[in-house]
Amino acid sequence: MHKINNDNASGTPVHNYTKTRRKMSMRARIFISFIGFLAIVLGILWVSQTFFMDDLYKSVRLSELDKCADKLSAASVEDYESAAHTLSEKYNICISVYSIKNGKGTSVVSSHVDGGCFIHNLNFESVQNDPLLTRLYREARRDRDGYMENVSLPGGEAMDSFVGDILYSRVLVSGKTEYMLLFNTEIYPLDSTVSSMRMMLFYISLILVVIAAVISVLFSNKMSSAVSKMSREAGRLALGDYDVSFDGGSSRELCELADALNHAADELSGLDKMQKDLIANVSHDLRTPLTLISGYTEVMRDIPGEMTPENMQVVIDETGRLTSLVNDLLDMSRFISGNRQLTLESFSITDALRETVARYSKMCERDGYRVQLQCDCELCVTADRSAILRVVYNLINNAINYTGDDKLVTVRQIYRDGVCRVEVTDSGCGIPSSELPHIWERYYRASEFHKRSVVGTGLGLSIVKNILALHKARFGVRSRVGYGSTFWFELPATLQ
Repeated sequence: MHKINNDNASGTPVHNYTKTRRKMSMRARIFISFIGFLAIVLGILWVSQTFFMDDLYKSVRLSELDKCADKLSAASVEDYESAAHTLSEKYNICISVYSIKNGKGTSVVSSHVDGGCFIHNLNFESVQNDPLLTRLYREARRDRDGYMENVSLPGGEAMDSFVGDILYSRVLVSGKTEYMLLFNTEIYPLDSTVSSMRMMLFYISLILVVIAAVISVLFSNKMSSAVSKMSREAGRLALGDYDVSFDGGSSRELCELADALNHAADELSGLDKMQKDLIANVSHDLRTPLTLISGYTEVMRDIPGEMTPENMQVVIDETGRLTSLVNDLLDMSRFISGNRQLTLESFSITDALRETVARYSKMCERDGYRVQLQCDCELCVTADRSAILRVVYNLINNAINYTGDDKLVTVRQIYRDGVCRVEVTDSGCGIPSSELPHIWERYYRASEFHKRSVVGTGLGLSIVKNILALHKARFGVRSRVGYGSTFWFELPATLQ
């Protein structure tokens, strides 16, 4: 057994609106998100600009120094002068090139930046005459990748970190001549620069906080107002007021949501109207046979001689109408709940159509209706026999309700390429193309397009659609205003 847990005595769920009220609003979330994002960005800027500026600056200058040395080393001896001038201007690095023969150094190229540099006024005649040049030459010969040294004054001793003048030397051999490439760049502490940037970042941060607060408030107000408006409209929709309009504002996602809600409102409005029509139809269709049954049975009970076959036939006919109405409602309920199961069997659909048409011919004889069958061969299908017969009954009933003045309904069986096609055609006034997409919906009846009173709940074609969908069968309708309608379905079939 399944235990049903009701939230209250009436069975209506009790929604916990208190928890909903305690949740943070969209406006507050957007505002906090903006401020949080701004805090992260400013934090990254503060850390990178104030704590890592020196390291980043040094790394960039040393990388440029190494890149400059690689490019000059790749140039030919004849191009040293032009390459040195180009690289010096590009990277703001002083460059000197010396040719060394027999321990004597001769300046070949000298390219210096404005303002002078550590090596600007050096003029070596012999590498042995200067300890700094000797050390740079020897270390560069020892290390093919070059030698780097930090100095503060000409001839000064090296420092622990690369701050001040950086000398970089590299020795190349061309023929019997050695060339020493000497590079000089300046790296100084950025304490004053960092202090200035901190002050600048402080004011920029204040400005950005104000801007972010204003933008987040405006943006959140715009977003939350649209959502709040849709929420109010949804509340009206929940109370059964379908005359609502959802507006998503300028946001694409909210506009898509608004379109979906507007479509849902239209569908619910149509469904509500059809359900009300169903109640009216069922009430009318049930009241008429019940009134007739009650009246005739009272007459047959109270008046001698009124127990005639004709009166009994009226009672039987009206009972059949009641049974048909109730069966429609039960079948639709099963389809909606998913409890309708198929019982497949192989049977002659041709014989089933003959029997059905024969019954209708006898029932409709007195009203002048004619139901005729056209078959091209004997066919057998595998399907739920009672369900397929229900489809045929409903299609014929629908055709009788809407057929023309000749009161003719034609049932055709056509066999082609292993498929049995059953068509039911009336000679009525047809269905406009705008109405065709809706005729398979529950409760739908195109009452304005028929001439006589229609009996039924408006569930017949919806039941047909559900049965054929369970069989995975193709089905459809052809109709043209003034020329009647043809409803059809197809099932795999074999010749008998």
